Amino acid sequence: MGFLDSILKKKKSALVDTAEEGLANPEPVVASGPKPSPLAKLKGFLDHLEKIILGLVLLSVTVLSVMKLLAARKDVAAVEGGEKTVILGGSILALENERPTNLNTLIKKSQEDPEAISLRGTNHLVFNPRAWKEIPQTNGEPPLLVIDSPSAPLGVSALQVSSITNFKAYLNARAFIGGGIVRHEFTWLDREYPVIPYQMMNVGRALNPIKTFFPQRPMASSLLSKSATGWSVDPRGEPKPLHGFTGQNAWMLQLHPEWEVKVRFKAVSAAGAAQLAEARARPDKTVPNVVYDLDIIKGVKNGLQSYETNSVRAVSGVAIEESRGYAADFVYETKYHKKQALKNFRVGRHLMIDGEVFRVFRITADTVSLVSDPVYGGNGKIYDKLYPAPVVAPPPAVAPPPAVVPPPAVVPPPAGS
Repeated sequence: MGFLDSILKKKKSALVDTAEEGLANPEPVVASGPKPSPLAKLKGFLDHLEKIILGLVLLSVTVLSVMKLLAARKDVAAVEGGEKTVILGGSILALENERPTNLNTLIKKSQEDPEAISLRGTNHLVFNPRAWKEIPQTNGEPPLLVIDSPSAPLGVSALQVSSITNFKAYLNARAFIGGGIVRHEFTWLDREYPVIPYQMMNVGRALNPIKTFFPQRPMASSLLSKSATGWSVDPRGEPKPLHGFTGQNAWMLQLHPEWEVKVRFKAVSAAGAAQLAEARARPDKTVPNVVYDLDIIKGVKNGLQSYETNSVRAVSGVAIEESRGYAADFVYETKYHKKQALKNFRVGRHLMIDGEVFRVFRITADTVSLVSDPVYGGNGKIYDKLYPAPVVAPPPAVAPPPAVVPPPAVVPPPAGS
């Protein structure tokens, strides 16, 4: 007991000493500031909100990936543990029945004389697939689906050129006596080729959007002829204009530059005394048999080069023909459509066949070229129509198989023989 009492006494004395030191040296009192507001705490939370959301999203993606992996392993285990037996069906083909009987002939033909592939669609349908047409019915029945073939053409295949008109112009060079000297006059007549451009043609407000489906109207006659006098020989000089599209009408050449015609006067033969005497006796004073060397220059293409330049030799008072352009007439007739005549189609005009719009873009002396116009939903394919149309030979008739003659009946011998 004495040992415990001594320990307790030491603890008590230590506590008393500590208390006395505390009273002798008191700790300074720290003044407390204002308490932080809830909004400040919330701001600190919002500053880290993006990180919290990103962590939650990454955690969700990780959990989803693990779940998909476990599901995939489960499916693989189910497939591996399934039935693997393969049941065969069908019948075995007999090789002798499937082997071609003319194999030697085919091999010889392929090595010596193989059939050529025609890219025009005569014996293949790669570039020229068969076209099918729907023929509407008037009795309420569903439309017929008919194939377009050479023997029974439909659509644009049935369109044929019935005629091609060649528009001509005329140049007349004339020597005449005027004022006691021989003078020269040049006249250009181009009354068929120029027509009112579609840009200027007005067919009414309702029809203007489709005016290219109508024929173009003729122009005023004052624009289609021109005469000029007072020219002299100048083989190296600039050609002189000889057309009616001058002055206020010169802007039309921007739409059709091929309407412009120029003539270069290169040379002329001298008139003899007999020719002059004959000219004085004529009412129009024309000097006969004077020969001209001329260049006829038609238009300027893209502002760089002429469409056509012809060097001609003309005789005084005798007109020279010049080809200017073409117009085509069509005829359309099928087994299901009555015959229709389509007249006066020039370059640029449209026509519609079976709901497809075609534009005439080139006409020559024997061919009319049309294009399935992409502006109206066409595919841009070009169709050349020859004139006269080639004759399509009918398919060869198939001879009927020979009649099968039954073998004669076998008469059994009489009994007892």
